[in-house]
Amino acid sequence: MSLIVRRPSRTPLPSRGSIRGVRPTALGRIGLLCAFLLLSACGEPAGQPVEERYVVGVVTKSGSSEYWMTLRRGMETAAEELGMDLIILSPDSEAREDVQSKMVEALVKRDVDAIAVSPIDSYHRPEYFDMAEERGIPIISYDTGFADPGVPYIGIDNRQAGGALAEHLAEALGHQGEVGIVTGGLEQLNHRQRMEGFAARMKSEPEMKVVFVESGYSNLQMSEVKIRRIRAAHPLMEGIVATSAVTALGIAEGLEDDAVKIVSIDIQKEALEAVQDGRISALIAQSGYEIGYRTLLYIDKLRSGTAEASGEILDAGVLTAGNVEDYMEREYQE
Repeated sequence: MSLIVRRPSRTPLPSRGSIRGVRPTALGRIGLLCAFLLLSACGEPAGQPVEERYVVGVVTKSGSSEYWMTLRRGMETAAEELGMDLIILSPDSEAREDVQSKMVEALVKRDVDAIAVSPIDSYHRPEYFDMAEERGIPIISYDTGFADPGVPYIGIDNRQAGGALAEHLAEALGHQGEVGIVTGGLEQLNHRQRMEGFAARMKSEPEMKVVFVESGYSNLQMSEVKIRRIRAAHPLMEGIVATSAVTALGIAEGLEDDAVKIVSIDIQKEALEAVQDGRISALIAQSGYEIGYRTLLYIDKLRSGTAEASGEILDAGVLTAGNVEDYMEREYQE
């Protein structure tokens, strides 16, 4: 009887993160199981072939939000369908670029077949690029791209998404008034592009003005104190774009009794419900599940030599109170 096993690790992986969605506290049990399987493989009759699985290493920005958990499920579903093994590692927060780089380096040393990473810092060229190239391991980006155009990217067109939110906000405010931008860390290409797309579209609105830009909120909520200060500094402000839904939900809560219109990006159930009840005016439908699923499909094409070198841009529509219920019925159907 043939036995399917993962290729042995050449070096221990970092203690943070998880494998196939299993929490770090269970890594000891996984290690015992892998050792048992490998010993069993050694006991196969001479000449019996052992299938070597295609192993994909994945590093996220964090694992603490619904978006990232949903993205992982998309990857796991695709990996099962495609007969791939996954090693998924996650830093504790999106502020730990150093931890993320060490995780990718560990995957390179393990000699996985491909690596997918959503970079915390899009503009820093990490050492693991050269390490992976020496070993012939392809690296692709998902959700967030690298500034290096040579790295394939799987995700939405973030500049276009920012422009679409600006257009919706302009129409909702009658093409006049003051608005603000609350963006994630500008070292991440997706947040920078969303901000740039929004600001560029606002330039075509002569009676509208961007009165503030706050950065550093990548899947983080803004404090209530900070929200109150911004409101006090800009009493005429009528709209805000937040480049992540977690941030938008915090702002909506802080401005609960305010008429400020909020627009944002990402898909998670609480954000969709906020669109449904009017706390968020519009949401770009960036599906974490789809990005995760399509990332693994792209890697499969890469394996067969049929992938586009630049990656794949995914569709993302604008959800409002008029169409969000239909979307939720499709997304959360039993």
